[in-house]
Amino acid sequence: MLPSLEKVDANINHSFHINHMKVDFFPSLRHFHREVEILLVVQGKGTRYVGDSVEPFVPGDLVMIGPNVSHEWLSDKKSGSGQSEAIYILFNPDIMGNDFWNLPESKIILKIIQQSERGMKLTGRTRDDVASLMKRIDTSYGFTRITLLMTILEMIAFNGEFQYLASPVVQNTINERDTERLNKVYKYVLDNFHQEISLEKASSIANLSKPAFCRYFRKRANKTFMRFLNEVRVGQACRMLVNENKSIADICYACGFNNISYFIRQFRSITGFTPLGYRKKFED
Repeated sequence: MLPSLEKVDANINHSFHINHMKVDFFPSLRHFHREVEILLVVQGKGTRYVGDSVEPFVPGDLVMIGPNVSHEWLSDKKSGSGQSEAIYILFNPDIMGNDFWNLPESKIILKIIQQSERGMKLTGRTRDDVASLMKRIDTSYGFTRITLLMTILEMIAFNGEFQYLASPVVQNTINERDTERLNKVYKYVLDNFHQEISLEKASSIANLSKPAFCRYFRKRANKTFMRFLNEVRVGQACRMLVNENKSIADICYACGFNNISYFIRQFRSITGFTPLGYRKKFED
């Protein structure tokens, strides 16, 4: 079953948070937080979800994700245990204060933070250089940590070697004010995606009429309810394609689709791959 979408408190006790995580598999939790996240995959492979982006990840994968964008790293459990390792930074831009961001030298860094609201995957030499700095900041202390963080951000901003992950419409997908209502709807979908989903039921859970619910969902989630439902089903299909030996047809029906052609079209639209192509990518 897919994990519930949750708001995660970063529990930052310092000016920003650094963690070096070594686990059997990355925690499977679709989450979001107000902090900017920079994450380097040191070891492990699987599927990365950022907003409406669904892509494989491998060692060396390095991304920067802006505030309030849902994301998740799902490990490929076929790769065996003890294979997942990542270094990540969480920081709130507000720690610098408005005066800092008003400095001419800071404008380009502020811009890259704003651009990260779509999520970005670093590429080229920038990825390699930032990965080296991530390993240094992991063992640094005191003011050196702040210096290295600013260096990382400046490097990303000046070099511009990155690819956007999420579509422009999913920026700031989650509004904290609406978290409770949306989570009720999300939970209904996550618990029932494998069977027929009722728009009437979803509307009633949100305590809205069908037309009002459709307008509300599109405005708050920046996508239609049907698009979200298909993303959930395709996300589950990705997990099954990687971790189970079931046929494409069996996976199609197990994830709530009742038409194989429609399943394949939606899968390609959301992931950029056919189901078979996605499975082969993890068999390489």
